Amino acid sequence: MAACAFAAFPAAAAQAAPRVLLVGDSTMAPRTGYGEALCGLFLWQVECVNLARGGRSTKSYRADGSWDRVAAALGSKEKPTYVLVQFGHNDQPGKAERATDLVREFPANLARYVDEIRAAGARPVLVTPLTRRAFRPDGTLEDSLAPWAAAVAAVAAERGVPLLDLHADSVAAVSRLGPRVADTLAMAPPPEKPFDRTHVGPRGAALFARMVAAELQGAVPELGAELVVGAVEPPGRIARPQLDDAGAREHSYAAVLGDWDPAAEGFPGGEPDFVVDARGRSGSLPTVQAAIDAALASGKRDARIVVQPGVYEGLVDVPRAAVRITLEGASPDPASVVIRGSPTGVGHPVVRVANAGFRARGLTIENAHNKATGDRTNLTQAVALMVDDADRVHLADIRLLGFQDTLHLSATSPTHPARAFLERVYVEGDMDFIFGEATAYFVASEIRSLGDRAVSYALAPSTHYLSPHGFVFAHCRFTHDGTPNARAGVFKLARQWNRGVTAVGKVAILESSIGAHIDAARPWADWSIGTPRYRRVQYDADEHWDRLAAAGIDPVRDLGYPARRPAQPFLAEYRNTETGGTP
Repeated sequence: MAACAFAAFPAAAAQAAPRVLLVGDSTMAPRTGYGEALCGLFLWQVECVNLARGGRSTKSYRADGSWDRVAAALGSKEKPTYVLVQFGHNDQPGKAERATDLVREFPANLARYVDEIRAAGARPVLVTPLTRRAFRPDGTLEDSLAPWAAAVAAVAAERGVPLLDLHADSVAAVSRLGPRVADTLAMAPPPEKPFDRTHVGPRGAALFARMVAAELQGAVPELGAELVVGAVEPPGRIARPQLDDAGAREHSYAAVLGDWDPAAEGFPGGEPDFVVDARGRSGSLPTVQAAIDAALASGKRDARIVVQPGVYEGLVDVPRAAVRITLEGASPDPASVVIRGSPTGVGHPVVRVANAGFRARGLTIENAHNKATGDRTNLTQAVALMVDDADRVHLADIRLLGFQDTLHLSATSPTHPARAFLERVYVEGDMDFIFGEATAYFVASEIRSLGDRAVSYALAPSTHYLSPHGFVFAHCRFTHDGTPNARAGVFKLARQWNRGVTAVGKVAILESSIGAHIDAARPWADWSIGTPRYRRVQYDADEHWDRLAAAGIDPVRDLGYPARRPAQPFLAEYRNTETGGTP
């Protein structure tokens, strides 16, 4: 299943997952700094506690008792503990109760923290101070913290502890951005009261947290291995291919669905064959599964099931059968008819459909796994609907709710069509939440990314290279829930689910709106989990072919590809209307 490796990736070591403690000032603290965003980049098994506090220096953090909380946490030795320490801003001259002498007091205070962390059996990591974002009239950055960063580096060298040079990284990045764009990293835009050029909002927190994560991978690799997939971007800018008019026509409704016209076919009317009513009214069945079972036993060629408003707990299976099932909510509001489950098995859907020609409209399917607590507590799958290798599946006015892997569109072979048409559907999730191998055409639908995680991919296609189309979105909206993680603007549209060399993953987005939660510069991502050299993000069949060859794999001889390269593009955007994005 897509993305279930999130829970099994590097943290599946024999020892307990580590604890990370963050110690520092407001540029690391909750709400005003990057610390919470950094904690969000670790695997969920890692206990990351942000103990940074605003207005603190190396002197005042100890004097006011803040260090006592750290010392108490260090006393627990059931987990390997790393303590990231970042000071400098408030040690600068200004307020006597917190200012320290740069030559003697500041280095001595840092060294004392290092020694006490080690004495408690934990592992200290020093972080140079995050730059301020003030520019001179000539457009160059004012770097008042450089001497303090140098002092931190000197202590790290003297004490032999890892150094994360956030200062150098942030100076380089902010200088490249320039004054106007750098101001977008603040807590609020100018001239609003929370605006300043020291503290950070969601965009700034995401940017600088990823810098710290990249530094960790190099300086503390054993802790860097505990970062989630996608926490650190590969170097370089990823292009954004655009389909021309001819390419867009190759992804039209008719081109994708071929001899099947579900819009013209529509839904059957008349009296239902079976009614589901949780209130037990005469002539009705109490559960959706009971109605499915009755329809399959009826001998009918087509069976229409109408579900009365209510919440129907339990799993539903619609198997392959000669009977074609239509499942409809009785109310025009799809939120009034809810099929809900919380399966414990990884990958187990609330509703599984293997029924060819299946139709459903006017209802909600919800995987309730982690819905009460959020998906940061246990990163496992929460599949609401699985379309299991079924062809000609038509969904309309359907809401699909979950977190990780909400909608699974499965196919077994490019020679066996598995097509789905989804109109006016709403799908939400936070990781790879539309995934699979099948061909699916979405129209007038909303794809909403939830902000439970600091890293998110909306789509994870695993299309066979011989299948002409994977997921196509026309006149759709890619939206977000307004949470800080989403507002950071670093979420991705898709990554190609790497199930093997024949799976490339194909997506086309036509005349749709893409919200500010998506990284406008790098909307597509590498698969990342053990990505072979030839499986970086790719945009057309030629690129896939060339990467196979560069990796020493002959596409024809080794993999049985046809001698002629396939011509279909894999990932593309066409005339998107963007509502925002990162600088």
